[in-house]
Amino acid sequence: MHRPIILKFWRFICAISLLFAAAQGLPACQTAAARTVPIGSDITAADVGLVADISSDVSAAFATSDAANPKGGDVQEPDTPSDSAVGSCPADQICSSTFSFSHDGNTAALPPGKLTAYSCKPSADESGPEQIYRVEVTGPAFLSAVVYPEAGVDVDVHILSALSAASCLDRGDDTAKSDVNTGVYFVVVDTYVSGGKALAGKYRVDIGLIAPSAGPCAMQTGTLARVKDGGKLLAMPATGPVVVEAHLVTQEEPPPYPTTATQELAAHKLLSQKKTGLVMKRTQVWAPLEGGGFYGAGIGSPTKFPVLDEGWYVNMYWTAAARPKAGTRMILRLPQSKRAVVVAAGYETGPGNLAHIGGTPEESHFYLGTGHLSILQLGFAVDNALPLGPRMCTD
Repeated sequence: MHRPIILKFWRFICAISLLFAAAQGLPACQTAAARTVPIGSDITAADVGLVADISSDVSAAFATSDAANPKGGDVQEPDTPSDSAVGSCPADQICSSTFSFSHDGNTAALPPGKLTAYSCKPSADESGPEQIYRVEVTGPAFLSAVVYPEAGVDVDVHILSALSAASCLDRGDDTAKSDVNTGVYFVVVDTYVSGGKALAGKYRVDIGLIAPSAGPCAMQTGTLARVKDGGKLLAMPATGPVVVEAHLVTQEEPPPYPTTATQELAAHKLLSQKKTGLVMKRTQVWAPLEGGGFYGAGIGSPTKFPVLDEGWYVNMYWTAAARPKAGTRMILRLPQSKRAVVVAAGYETGPGNLAHIGGTPEESHFYLGTGHLSILQLGFAVDNALPLGPRMCTD
């Protein structure tokens, strides 16, 4: 007898059995969860719903089987979902649904690698063992990963749009990043081979996935007074070089405050990664003393400087009278692009060179794909309620 006929017959028997058992106090059919109608109980709406659920589930299976095999005959069992199927996590991959995500691994404990030469850099011999991390994306986002190998270990990081070395979106000795959309992506930590030797070993990898806000990036028009500008006001929004600024102490970093450019800096960078969600290799140090009582000092007390604002701050050489209220939203936008960052103003003044329109920390530059003194557009946001961080402009 054909399998669909058997299943239909079983569905009919199961439904009748359920109703009969409730009336006679006999055992009833069980679902996958082994739910039965208790002996001697009256049938309830929930039990009728159970029959309907069984009927609905089996009917859906019939519809699928009929579509796959319109000519009849026994239907083959479906194959296990492929590696690219959303919702599954193969045994040889590591999956996470929360970000930022960190994992300590060891490629020396893995079997020989299958991915050897990536399209992002075919000349690099990556034939050593690799660890694959699976990332499921539900909408437009920014995916980044950083690998931190132990001494003597050489592992590189790659972002793939499919589980193939030919599908490389970006790679790096320590950092990879890419804009992504709905679908499944893979971060691969792969072992570099030098002189025929795989430089495998222990590492930590951090993976971040953040969804930029989207909408208008309207900026206010006007002028801004700057220190020592001789009365020559800066037209806003302004376009010009933007420096990479140093890190500042925040309200979640209590005293004693740093007495050197690097003291307590590692903890600050981990805190910034956690609060902003942005995974990157942060390399900047604390802001210099410059007359302050400690390294990393901004304007006012650190107790009034949120961590999120520090991750996305901006400064200009505004006068004390022209300086905006702390937390005022400004927009840094890549010219001729929809890519931007909403930044927090009013916490710091600088840079002192009027040829540079402003400064922002390395986080903003990393997302924008820019660097020290890159040309950017900077202005006060019309909407001061915009969320801080990456933004895709729709205007």
